[in-house]
Amino acid sequence: MEIEWHRIFFNDHPYSFFLEILIRTPLMFLAVVLVLRLSGKRGVQQLSIFEMVMIITLGSSAGDAMFYEDVGVAHALAVLTIVVILYRVIVIAVARSEKVEDALEGEPIYLLREGKMCLNEIGGDYLGADEFFGVLRTQHIEHLGQLRYVILEDTGELSVYFYSESEVKPGLPILPDDFNKKKKEIEIAGLYACAHCGNVEHLYAGISEIACRACKKTEWVLTIDRVRIT
Repeated sequence: MEIEWHRIFFNDHPYSFFLEILIRTPLMFLAVVLVLRLSGKRGVQQLSIFEMVMIITLGSSAGDAMFYEDVGVAHALAVLTIVVILYRVIVIAVARSEKVEDALEGEPIYLLREGKMCLNEIGGDYLGADEFFGVLRTQHIEHLGQLRYVILEDTGELSVYFYSESEVKPGLPILPDDFNKKKKEIEIAGLYACAHCGNVEHLYAGISEIACRACKKTEWVLTIDRVRIT
């Protein structure tokens, strides 16, 4: 049986199809970057956004060429080459321009300052209370009053800065048993933390539906002030 080398490498596509690849590949590469950028990309902690895009794109182009008869190997190799070139160009642009880096990679975001959530700075990049508190609990954190700053890095990792033992103040408990005791009616006077933003206020017994001064939410949790034990 004669091996059809032309079909293996080009199938029945005309040579002009390489020009179409030159248009398709950058468009799809940038489209994937945009989708991941808009989605927050905050779940990726080991790879940069462009490394992730490159892996997805290369995996798709290489995989299709392996078992789709109508995808020529030469075309897939052209895609791989263009993706690598695009990746290198973007890496160089990011290294040379801080504005390009901020636009494409994002910049560090303060999630928490002095025991309170930075709701104005977080915007759409907030991890969500359950996920955020879960990450903090892995570092043996019981309440937000133990924390000076928490910063969400552009890699997706959290940088956590603690108060010293003498500086720890009453804060929002994040252990599930304590946090789930949040309520809208205050039965005992004391220091309470807003369950949404961590703002601490002194509340009096007998009041209900009191709005937080910082975020206007109405659920509260009795604060704790234990120091962090590692």
